[in-house]
Amino acid sequence: MATPPSGSPLNRRAVLAGGAAAVPLALGLSAAPAQADPSRPRAVVVEPARRHQAIRGFGGMTHARWIGELTPSQCDTAFDNGPDDLGFTILRVPVPEDTADWSADLATAQAAAAKGALVFASPWNPPADLVELFVRDEVPHGSQYEAEDATLVNAHIATDNPGYQGEGYVRFGDAADASVQFDNVVIGSAGTKNLAFRYAAPAGDVQADIHVAGVAVAEGVRFPRTEPGAWDWTSVQAQMTPGQWPVKVVATGGGGPDLDYLMAAPYTPPREARRLRHDAYGAYADHLNGFVHHMRDNGVELYAISVQNEPDYAHEWTWWTTDEMNRFLSEFAAGIDCRVIAPESFQYVKRVSDPILEHPAALANLDILGAHLYGTQLQDFPYPLFEENGADKELWMTEVYHPNSSSSANLWPEALTVAEHVHHAMADAQFQAYVWWYIRRFYGPLLEDGTISKRGCMLAHFSKFVRPGHHRVEAQKEPQTGVLTSAYAGDDGTVVIVAVNTTTASASQSFAVKGRVVRKARQWLTDATRNLAEQPAVSGRGNGFTASLPPQSVTTFVVPA
Repeated sequence: MATPPSGSPLNRRAVLAGGAAAVPLALGLSAAPAQADPSRPRAVVVEPARRHQAIRGFGGMTHARWIGELTPSQCDTAFDNGPDDLGFTILRVPVPEDTADWSADLATAQAAAAKGALVFASPWNPPADLVELFVRDEVPHGSQYEAEDATLVNAHIATDNPGYQGEGYVRFGDAADASVQFDNVVIGSAGTKNLAFRYAAPAGDVQADIHVAGVAVAEGVRFPRTEPGAWDWTSVQAQMTPGQWPVKVVATGGGGPDLDYLMAAPYTPPREARRLRHDAYGAYADHLNGFVHHMRDNGVELYAISVQNEPDYAHEWTWWTTDEMNRFLSEFAAGIDCRVIAPESFQYVKRVSDPILEHPAALANLDILGAHLYGTQLQDFPYPLFEENGADKELWMTEVYHPNSSSSANLWPEALTVAEHVHHAMADAQFQAYVWWYIRRFYGPLLEDGTISKRGCMLAHFSKFVRPGHHRVEAQKEPQTGVLTSAYAGDDGTVVIVAVNTTTASASQSFAVKGRVVRKARQWLTDATRNLAEQPAVSGRGNGFTASLPPQSVTTFVVPA
């Protein structure tokens, strides 16, 4: 979903406050009682010997042509790791289609590389002379919203019609005012949007009105009859602006269609979709290779280069089918003088990446499976097929903003959800890298004035302490309701624990590090009034320690070797 901001060539989709006085946490109690008390939360047992994924780092994107370069001072804040820095170790840059623009982000890349950060690149479009227009298939693409999660009036969830996705679909009642409202449909940029409804109508044609934010945008929309057991699509277009909007389907009498889910995306007229010409794959590989060499000649050794940014959400850039991606990977990617990333699906859509993992020749030339997490449901974070087939590959989350691009990055406790998101990305999806969208933006880790935001603090609780070369290690992910924990270990024996308390009450939590004597744990805290504020060290006893986690807070504990 990465598109330029409003006013940019391709129209797209808040401040570190002073720390308050430190409050010491509860000091050491034994973290591993001989007999568990069922009334107490269980200890988080960290097992450094049980390693999971190796961590490459945390970072974000710069795009000078869309929002301007980072200043030298902002580069320092982003990529240094002093007390007032983010500690980022990854920078993503674009691959412009025009070679005249190849140095647009060079200064930022040079500054990041000089500080030891990994730099990788993603293209939005091939050069114009390698692209053609085509008639794209009618299967909608976009952000997906399940009907069973919507607000229902005189409608109910059903499961008897096979072929639905998710946990069911919605069946309208016969009342004239029956409706299904998809709440909080995210729109990232102004313009014409396509609202596509996957539906079934086995009893015959039905009609419904479509409302956005209470305004009818299409009346009497026809949902033609479908064969029993079959599902089809009906789409409407609406002018929309950035934000989160309710989209309601209202029956006009006699019931409505069975609704499976809604897809929302920018609208691309059928004959204006773009793709790489099928006879230009070799030239495109040369184009990517040329960018690799350009950066290398200017002192930046790219860690990796992507084939295409969001090939499955390319309403404003270039589409790729899975067959096209596999052909390029298997026949041309080996000639690229750099690690190769694919497919960078906008929503970690497995049907986009599964074919790569199941194609030996394509998989052989893939180094990093990249994915974006825009609207990805938590149950879709794990990837068993990657665990099975991708043993020698890396798994990166290469772009996201969360939870939106409309709120100030200082809004609290909304910013706390960023820490939750990173936790799930590392502990459940097992990503090795977590890369934000724009580093500097009002909804990003750095505000426009270069100060660190609350969202930035959430990222820094990981990026400053979980460094490249650390491994995520075994630890309970949710030791008590509303408390999320993940643990990481370095080769030097340092153990890092990040604890997110999402509840509105303090939580006492004990920790134990298996096979270790814990003398102390240093700690840094962010909550409503404090930002990455170092707290007095927690004293250990035996192999663990106990700490009090303030309401709606993130605490990073560092147990020295």
